Amino acid sequence: MKSTSRTRAALRVLPVLLALQVAVLLPAAPAGAATWAVVATPNASNELNAFEGVDALTTTDAWAVGRAEHPGQPSVRPLTARWNGSAWSIVTTPATGGRLNGVDGSAPDNVWAVGAGTTGPLAERWNGSSWSIVPTPAPPGALSASLSGVKTFSGTNAWAVGSYGTSAAPNTRTLIQRWNGTSWSIVPSPSPDPIRNLLTDVDGASANDVWAIGNAGDDGYGGGTVAGLVLHWDGSAWTQVNVPGAVSDGTFNLPVLQDVFARSANDVWIVGRAFSWIDFRVVPIALHWNGQTWQRSVMSTAPNDGAGFHGVAALSATQVYAVGSVVARWTGTTWAAESFAPGGSLSDAAAIGPSTVWGAGSRYDTGLGRFRTLAVRTTNG
Repeated sequence: MKSTSRTRAALRVLPVLLALQVAVLLPAAPAGAATWAVVATPNASNELNAFEGVDALTTTDAWAVGRAEHPGQPSVRPLTARWNGSAWSIVTTPATGGRLNGVDGSAPDNVWAVGAGTTGPLAERWNGSSWSIVPTPAPPGALSASLSGVKTFSGTNAWAVGSYGTSAAPNTRTLIQRWNGTSWSIVPSPSPDPIRNLLTDVDGASANDVWAIGNAGDDGYGGGTVAGLVLHWDGSAWTQVNVPGAVSDGTFNLPVLQDVFARSANDVWIVGRAFSWIDFRVVPIALHWNGQTWQRSVMSTAPNDGAGFHGVAALSATQVYAVGSVVARWTGTTWAAESFAPGGSLSDAAAIGPSTVWGAGSRYDTGLGRFRTLAVRTTNG
């Protein structure tokens, strides 16, 4: 759902997964606490407005995307806003209806935003001066389709992920599309569950080392998923990766994976939530790949609101931040809440060196009785 300016590694990660280890092995000393503040954001109407994705290209160039409700038709329309170093402002898009779920750019004139339009997947590209809709192919047999995350490597290489519905099992399948500089095309991807499969985000350390994450299975009670889904691109094919912490194990049940951040081939974070039998409630979880094993960490001190972590970003191996109803920092051994209340729910995070981190989402305005856009930032992360 986001990307940042990151250190790229030439090494390719081999998804040979060893045993999951609870809690974690990052020995570095924790960074000092950051100073966070709410930054004023615009809204497109007096109805519901919300950011779903955020990306930072530089400290003076960032994007947030989402949706805005309007009293007329179409009632839900895409929302994009840009940070110029001093203020956020709305930038109009050509899409008349739908919503945007993720944004990512490799340069000021090469930014992609993806989501769901009125008739199917929606992809828009920023060329430095305006947004334009770029057609995305419909999967064979699709009754509905949407995109939830995007990763942009260059003007000729980008990935978008999501899901589509069919009348035949599996009823919901993963959807992955690739941009080659001219057009989007569907790339085959695993849908291991016989009923429900969906992808929520994509990120990568290099063009041949890309991760897509999401959820699979059906709980039989309204379509909730029962397990996380992790896919990896090695330069030639997408394959499912067995991550023990992404499935129920008797301690943590019904994990939901929300966001992925790949800082390097040996430093990948996935965040979400799961039901903890220890705390007997839903808690935020994180899965970390160090190049050899996946380790799971849990924030048991998070508010008891069931939100979990919605987004994750990192400035370095020891400056990792996760967002949701709280802003949390990884200390090297545990997740600690920052001394800051965002005043709403943050859907995504983005980081840009050396010390700036953004969180974007929505807050409830009691005066209007509506949700409004929300952005928070630290410049000493």
